[in-house]
Amino acid sequence: METVKTKKKSRLGVIAAVAAPVALALLFLLLSPLRGFANFVTVWFSRPVKALLGTVFGVIPLSVMELEYIAAFLFILIWNIRTVALAVRREDGLRLALRRTGVFLLVIAYLLVFFLWCFAIDYRSDSFSERSGLEAGPVETEDLYVVTKYFVQSAAQYAKEVKRDGDLHWAEELDGYLGSSKYIYENLNSEFPFLSARSRVPKKMYLTSRISSWMGFTGVYFPFSGESNINIESPGPFIPQTICHELAHQKGVYAEQEANFVGIAAAIASGDPVYVYSGLLAGSVHLANALAAADAKLWRELVPLMSDEMRTDWNDNHAYWQQFEGKVEEVSSKVYDGYLKAQGQELGIRSYGACVDLLVEYYADMAHAGGTAE
Repeated sequence: METVKTKKKSRLGVIAAVAAPVALALLFLLLSPLRGFANFVTVWFSRPVKALLGTVFGVIPLSVMELEYIAAFLFILIWNIRTVALAVRREDGLRLALRRTGVFLLVIAYLLVFFLWCFAIDYRSDSFSERSGLEAGPVETEDLYVVTKYFVQSAAQYAKEVKRDGDLHWAEELDGYLGSSKYIYENLNSEFPFLSARSRVPKKMYLTSRISSWMGFTGVYFPFSGESNINIESPGPFIPQTICHELAHQKGVYAEQEANFVGIAAAIASGDPVYVYSGLLAGSVHLANALAAADAKLWRELVPLMSDEMRTDWNDNHAYWQQFEGKVEEVSSKVYDGYLKAQGQELGIRSYGACVDLLVEYYADMAHAGGTAE
């Protein structure tokens, strides 16, 4: 028979279990805006935890993120079916159902706290721009035009160096270049040593790639497994750059516009023609969109510089994403936009376009000097 002392200890345990995530969430809200504190937690806790998870789960060839999704779905389904069954069958069913619901909500609370302290905190730490000294400022249309021309000409040149079928469509095998991704950052690391954290090969998303496409995502960094995941159904020419983008998150670049820039820069600097072309092509799209908005006439002047191979990839990319335009992608974009803003990225989803400022800043001198990327 349970004693009064045992009951008291049990109640105290429940109170402590409930109070802990609440206290940690409040501490996060209070302290995370302090840059020094955020830097300390990111360097000494958040990154090491995610690196450890990435190392442990890296030995599993399948996407642990997808496995966790399946496990979570089955857990929620079975748990709720069991809860309803107990509530209906047993005399004290309502009490048991409320207790089980409380346990379920407590698990969610602890997962949320983990997310806050092992991922959301990272957005409050020093950005890539602050660590590198590379500032993304206002862009002159002339510089934008010159850098866009540089990217288009370079991409047109490298477009001929990748495998293609008889109709000029991309024919490179993902497995052929995915494994080499662990070395892709070596050249960029020499310029930005703080990016030298170990690269773990991204996982292929077999079950959720189509869902990701409907949501408008080409890749996902998953903090609960410390792994990068690639949408293998997205257009092939852009996947190498997506790999570099997701690896940038592994290396402590969290803001999306900066990860886009770093991914493009790493791909181009790698020297691997498959990655170089993908980086140049992705950069061309970002720059072209910005230039077309700033001066459509200037962009039309550059269109003839595209090679047939590059034009094929450009059109294939447009055709692929056009089929997913609709309510799902729109809602997903709004949700992700809100998430980015909540993490302090004021531009929201438009911050993907903000990488143009960094591209122009970084490549302007090379572009003005003439020639193409090597």
